Amino acid sequence: MDSNLEDLEDQHREATLEIESARADNKTDGAKKEESNKKSHSGNNPGRVKRVVSYKRKTRHLVMARKKPQGSGRTHDAANKDNKRQEMFDTDPQVLMPDGNHMTGRTAFQHDEYSKLAELTRDHSTITEVLLGRNLRLKVALSLWKRHFGELITYFQRIQDTGVFVDMLPLISRCLDHDSSDITIGCCVDLFPLVHKVLISPYEGYVIVGLTWIHSVLKRWREPLKASGCTGSTEAYLDRNFPVFNQQLLELWHREPKLKSFPGAAGDVAKVIDVFLSQLTFHE
Repeated sequence: MDSNLEDLEDQHREATLEIESARADNKTDGAKKEESNKKSHSGNNPGRVKRVVSYKRKTRHLVMARKKPQGSGRTHDAANKDNKRQEMFDTDPQVLMPDGNHMTGRTAFQHDEYSKLAELTRDHSTITEVLLGRNLRLKVALSLWKRHFGELITYFQRIQDTGVFVDMLPLISRCLDHDSSDITIGCCVDLFPLVHKVLISPYEGYVIVGLTWIHSVLKRWREPLKASGCTGSTEAYLDRNFPVFNQQLLELWHREPKLKSFPGAAGDVAKVIDVFLSQLTFHE
């Protein structure tokens, strides 16, 4: 009995050890499998890593591809347009013209258009400068007139600008028509050489302005001018500038006979002046 009990206890002890050993082995295998599963889910799977990386790279590439053309592209296009505009103004018009040796057929028409464009471009800056300069001189002239008409005459004689003088001459004529006391016959004598330049101009508009001024002078002082003739008058009250003006006008009429043959409005005024001079000569 005792030996059997000891045998049973020994067998039970061995069985217990084997069970505990098996449990320990199972725990170890389970831990290994769990660790292996965790590693596979945490990033040891090559296929999934590649998909994530490739997606991120693809996303970054798309963002950069959208942003770069939007900002730099528009800026680059705008800069190119500004540069092209500047080149159009800075480039010598002759550079834009095709070589005349290669102009045949349709290109000959293009060459003619290029020539017109080049001429307009070349004259553009010149016209702008002339207009700005004339506007400035007209402002100066008006300021001097407000101060004293004699200062205006001195200014005209100094600048010798026919365009500015022609712009101002109709105003002077209207003042004469309204019997302005600012302008005397002596002022008209001083202005006559400038008017002479206007009358020998090839522009009909200039001639009309000049003849109109002479007509205004004749209307303003017709009687004193006729009384003075070209040699002066015995009347002491008459200004000695009256015969001087008559002499200037008579010399102009002899030197520029074409003034009497102008058509239209200029011709009508010239006839009135011619009649006055014929009476003046007869009076002498």
